[in-house]
Amino acid sequence: MITPYDYINIVFYFLFIGGVGVYFSRRSKDTSDYFRAGGALPWWVTGASAWMAGFSAWTFTGAAGKMFNTGAYSILLYYSILVPFIILLLFTCYRFRRMQVVTPFEAVRLRFGQGSQVFFTWARLPFMLVFGGVTLNAVSVFMAAVFDVETTTVIVVLGSMVVTLAMLGGAFGVVASDFVQMFMVVAVTTLVAVLALNQPDIGGISGMLEKAPPAHKDWSQFARPQFIVLWFLGLMFTKIFEENSIDKSAKYLMTRSDRHARMTLIIPIIGTLIGPLMWLVPPTVAAIRHGNEIDQIFNKLKFPEEGAFLLTASEVLPTGMLGLLLCGIFAATLTSMDAGLNQGAGIFVRNFYLPILSPKCPEKKLLIISKLSTGVFGMVMIGSAMAWETMREMQLFDLMTQVAISLGLPMSIPLLYGLFWRKTPPWAAWSTVLVGMAASFTVKFVFKPEMFAWLPGMEGPFMVEEVTTFYVFGTVIFVGGLCTLWFFGTSFFYDPTDQKYMATLDEFFGRLKKPMDGSEGAETPENRAVAASIGKLCLIYGVFVAALMAIPNPISGRLCFLGCGGVMIVVGLLIWRSHRVR
Repeated sequence: MITPYDYINIVFYFLFIGGVGVYFSRRSKDTSDYFRAGGALPWWVTGASAWMAGFSAWTFTGAAGKMFNTGAYSILLYYSILVPFIILLLFTCYRFRRMQVVTPFEAVRLRFGQGSQVFFTWARLPFMLVFGGVTLNAVSVFMAAVFDVETTTVIVVLGSMVVTLAMLGGAFGVVASDFVQMFMVVAVTTLVAVLALNQPDIGGISGMLEKAPPAHKDWSQFARPQFIVLWFLGLMFTKIFEENSIDKSAKYLMTRSDRHARMTLIIPIIGTLIGPLMWLVPPTVAAIRHGNEIDQIFNKLKFPEEGAFLLTASEVLPTGMLGLLLCGIFAATLTSMDAGLNQGAGIFVRNFYLPILSPKCPEKKLLIISKLSTGVFGMVMIGSAMAWETMREMQLFDLMTQVAISLGLPMSIPLLYGLFWRKTPPWAAWSTVLVGMAASFTVKFVFKPEMFAWLPGMEGPFMVEEVTTFYVFGTVIFVGGLCTLWFFGTSFFYDPTDQKYMATLDEFFGRLKKPMDGSEGAETPENRAVAASIGKLCLIYGVFVAALMAIPNPISGRLCFLGCGGVMIVVGLLIWRSHRVR
């Protein structure tokens, strides 16, 4: 399956990412540069980074496994974020930019006080590292099976690469690599989908739909319609809170103005609409061709169906391009994890070390501590990934969904409401999280689907997918409901005579009313140079991909390399020419 030409792709990718980190290490002059790129990035950079950070390798492993078994059912997971994106576009993203802070949890201090800032710092950091470990584990399990090596070895190698980029490049390195990798991922996965549909035994979109397994067409085989609706609604409400909460504001803090903050959402919305439709094709084709054989083909995977995307790609891509796809899967993991590490270090340094341990720390020393913190947290994340490999017993798709809802939802709810509702005491946020955690624990260990069998349409016996749906929706309703009641209930204890707290509230909500016209992040020669550098990086990678047309292949295969590389070359040239410093 893997050829020497594929290894050339992989080696170049590793060198390229390392070079990006080294190059942009010179751009960070202070922690504002390191954690939010100075708040001067154009929308097309932050938009690409936001979309890439929104999915990871599990899109091509765990989600592909779900698509292999259920078809378009899992697309509901992706489309459940569209309503949250609309809310973000209309009401929230520009408020994020107006907060005028370096990290999201500095805004928590302004809104709820220093006690809440410390609480969320230590509550959020472990969650980010655990989730990062789950993500790293997902791609490492997959790659270990592909290359026939130990999973722990892959975890260490990939984790080290992520840490290197995040530690050296900071926010500049993260967003620059995200932009280049977005085009690589889109080009290669689109090519896989097109080539798969054009296979004679598939017969295009209509042929694929006709030949798809029965479960792809009849979802009632694994869940009743009402459970599917509840699952979608549960995911949508979870993402409304998560995407619009203060702690998700990092990408919007990097933008130049209110306008750029809103335009940042163009790429994520378009990507969400189109991307899942492309990603659905390879697993579906694999289900048609190898529905009963995949267990033998990927017998080293705990869940063999998670190799469905790669299986189709290996059958349709020209020689040497499978390595490019593997780099794309690396990229999907890298973009979400390096952004998480950068934000995690920012949370610790700007929201604990600086205000609590060393309030007078000079900026130069603070930048060094930021980089060291990124490295330490990276090691913790790698250890988390190793732990998940021994602990996980459910499929990655369900595992990541459950982790996100159970741990993330209680922390997101007060950080969304607090952006709009003023009349709460300082302890409203952290107490809401504790209530939500207790409620999540109750759903997980006390509630059982059988307890609600008296409701119409909820009669047993329950299928496996219905049990999963029950806990997803049950967590959202019970946790979301209790947290909402508690948060607004604390308004009875709002004390307008607390002068210190009133001063911070006035400052916070005063900032939200002040439009950002772009003067803070005005396009200076230095900012233009950063954008031009991103164009150069895209151009360099595109030239490399186009050069791979020299690999012995039929003319159609050579044209595949030329097409993928050509797209990156054209984009790179356009960006470089329009932003170069004259």
